[in-house]
Amino acid sequence: MSLSSRSLKFTKVPVLGALSLGFTFSLINCGGEGGFDDFESSGGTVGAGGATVGSGGAGSGGTSSGGSSSGGANDTGGAGTGGAASGGATGAGGSASGGETGTGGDSDGSGGGGGFVLPTEDNSIAYTGCSMANNIGNGYKRVGGKVMWNSDNYQTGAMVVQNWTSPTSSSWQLFDQKANANGGKDKIKAIMVQICIFSSRATDEELHDMVNAARQHVNPDTHIFIVGQPQYNEGHQCTLAGTGGAEWTDMKAQELANDPSINENLSYLGKFMLDASNGEVVTSAGDNCHATNPKGEDALGEQAKEFFGG
Repeated sequence: MSLSSRSLKFTKVPVLGALSLGFTFSLINCGGEGGFDDFESSGGTVGAGGATVGSGGAGSGGTSSGGSSSGGANDTGGAGTGGAASGGATGAGGSASGGETGTGGDSDGSGGGGGFVLPTEDNSIAYTGCSMANNIGNGYKRVGGKVMWNSDNYQTGAMVVQNWTSPTSSSWQLFDQKANANGGKDKIKAIMVQICIFSSRATDEELHDMVNAARQHVNPDTHIFIVGQPQYNEGHQCTLAGTGGAEWTDMKAQELANDPSINENLSYLGKFMLDASNGEVVTSAGDNCHATNPKGEDALGEQAKEFFGG
């Protein structure tokens, strides 16, 4: 099966053009703090001469049941192509094209970077997690990535959620050492926080504590990208996380991105993917979770470059 799908598109949300007479528009936010915004008309009536909607970034003239008009914003003279000139025809609920995803926005609207601009400086994106986060760091370095941290002198093996809930834990002390080696926390503009678990999983309180602890180790304006463990080809299970555990981490990442009690300056990153049928996952006794070295790690590294750049 194809594993090329990624959730993240780093684009800007267009601004809705001027609104013509007789139409009402609603703004639908699809979750998180800046996911894509969809602009949809309610299809009311087109006024005298077929008022048109300008092309202010959210469609090209809008649509009516009489055909699409190409006039400028708030034009009231003359019927649009196929439009009614007298009294106007009832609109067919035509909608302008939906807004594009914001930085960090997921394709289903979960999270969203809220206009956050990705940094480009070396080591300006930190990360936390377990050995599967290290797999990403290893591969990212090997494929030439420099914007996100690599795993040099930063071995986070077996550091699951519970290891990151206390801001004074040894895991966070290791994080601070890595940050200082890379220029201090002022260098960090974003942090990828990975939800990593054993089969016992984690409580919602522990997940919140982990995010709050992360905030204490970076500056207030540092953006948090929340992510689960890598996901696998259909039918493959990570035994260390328990049946359905890897999928659960991804689900929880999306929930946090949509939780207003915790999601300030936080968004769902998307999914890292591994294909066990393509030799990207270790298959030794007791471990069919981690990425193989180098093939699986390099696959994760390339995906990190897609998310964050090189």
